[in-house]
Amino acid sequence: MTEPIQLTDAAQFYSQAPHQKEAWEWLQSAVRPKVLDEFAERYRAAPTMKPVEQRAGYITPELMQAITGYPAHSFDAAFCNDFNEMIEFTGFDQHIDALQMLTANLCHETANFIYLKEIDPGYYLDGRTDLGNVYPGDGPKYRGCGVLQLTGRSNHQRFADWLRDTRGIDDGQIMAVGTDYTCEHYPFQSAICWLLDNDLLNVCLKQGFEACCVRINGGHNGYPDRCEKYEKCKQVMH
Repeated sequence: MTEPIQLTDAAQFYSQAPHQKEAWEWLQSAVRPKVLDEFAERYRAAPTMKPVEQRAGYITPELMQAITGYPAHSFDAAFCNDFNEMIEFTGFDQHIDALQMLTANLCHETANFIYLKEIDPGYYLDGRTDLGNVYPGDGPKYRGCGVLQLTGRSNHQRFADWLRDTRGIDDGQIMAVGTDYTCEHYPFQSAICWLLDNDLLNVCLKQGFEACCVRINGGHNGYPDRCEKYEKCKQVMH
């Protein structure tokens, strides 16, 4: 007989918030016992994943809480590690003023890191050969992902090549799965090529916050909110 399972045991982002607790309790009661037993058997048969350890770096869950207002436990080690990798490879970790500018813009672009994948299913990107989308289904498969919306087959391939050549990580899942994988595993590192290509660090250091916003956005869309987030970043990032 399969040992009973609580569905919350398998929930990655369950933090016992009241609305979560109510929803999970309802789901637990609504699922038939036989289905729960089958789920428990399949779930427990999966290989145990070694927890990701948080490496040393400027970005921490506590800092993210101060910036966004969300609980520190919302930002796991994988999230913080990837953020740290991005700022270290691009040099932003050496310039707190530039890092404040970049972080403020990333907060705006992702609604405080909630949206790390394009909401639109991406069919409109099919046939976009300028993005390397030459095969049917490339649009949805490689729709925008990460903090700066890495988009298209070509850009995903370039990131995969950079990761292999620079970090020695040959991750075939980037191209095999696309956006759904990249946004989960490399939400920040996927922006590195764009940051380097656009010399954003020097834009921040030499031209300032407004120029940083324009380079990222192409204009002044959402500028008041970017400014508000910039002030917050200046308060808590030292």
